[in-house]
Amino acid sequence: MHRYVITRLLSGVLTLVLVSLIIFAVMRVLPGDVARIVLAGLSDNPASVPQEQIDALRKQLGLNDPLPKQYFDWVWGLVRLDWGTSLRFNTPVLEEITQRLPVTIELATFTMLIAILVAVPLGVISAIRQDTWIDYLARIISIGGLAMPTFWSGTLVILVLSIGFHWLPPLAYADLVQDPLTNAQQVIWPVLALAYYFTATVSRMTRSQMLEVLRQDYVRTAWAKGLPETLVVARHAIRNALLPVVTVVGLQYAVLLGGTVIMEQIFSVPGIGRALVQAISAKDFPLVQNIIVVFAAIIIVINLAVDILYGYIDPRVHLR
Repeated sequence: MHRYVITRLLSGVLTLVLVSLIIFAVMRVLPGDVARIVLAGLSDNPASVPQEQIDALRKQLGLNDPLPKQYFDWVWGLVRLDWGTSLRFNTPVLEEITQRLPVTIELATFTMLIAILVAVPLGVISAIRQDTWIDYLARIISIGGLAMPTFWSGTLVILVLSIGFHWLPPLAYADLVQDPLTNAQQVIWPVLALAYYFTATVSRMTRSQMLEVLRQDYVRTAWAKGLPETLVVARHAIRNALLPVVTVVGLQYAVLLGGTVIMEQIFSVPGIGRALVQAISAKDFPLVQNIIVVFAAIIIVINLAVDILYGYIDPRVHLR
């Protein structure tokens, strides 16, 4: 197990290096002069920014240095936790990410918790009661969730709240620990909109896996022995059906962290996805590069955790 974890961590480092090279290259080939864009945003007359100021800012940002030097300076800053200053927000990048990342993690975690709590029982019941009205109802709900894009369901929630109830979530974000009630009023709606989609995905996977397991010989033997339904399902079926579901949940959680961008925009939640959109539009390359690397690191850790979890759910899986 230890050897497997070390090997995966080393491959994760290589993946991070590859991701850093790609995002560094992408930010350098995008059209537009970063220095000119930044100074134009600060000036009342963007067209009259002196060339001397543009040249001075380019020198200050190190944009005149050779590309290999720019890359290694950035990576060395990453290692020393000196991630530079955001050109969009004029704050340290590390501070910006550490303030916004917990908001996005809160959104993604609550979404996935609700999705798991609803989807797994729904998928199991749908499989056990196959081709009954319960199964048809569960399938209609899940297919509806898959067919409904998250940006559309989020917009629909806003319209229903504003037109139907003449109420909107608070615009000023409140910290979960300091003001949990206001935080819940703001976060619950994007969480529900996102959870509907991910509930549909997980419930469909749970149902299909349960149907496959319920047709296995050892489950038929359990039925033939006259064991109660709850015992057959809980002891013999669910555990064996959960392995692919865990994979989907792990991948979906990683997708959620990067997929909350639209919901953060719609509901004015100051998460890291919203910061990424603002940074890209302002060509704030220090913030964009570091956010992408942080996302990549989180996804690598989640995938490793899912692989390790396999060994505990299914004893037949041996990690080497």
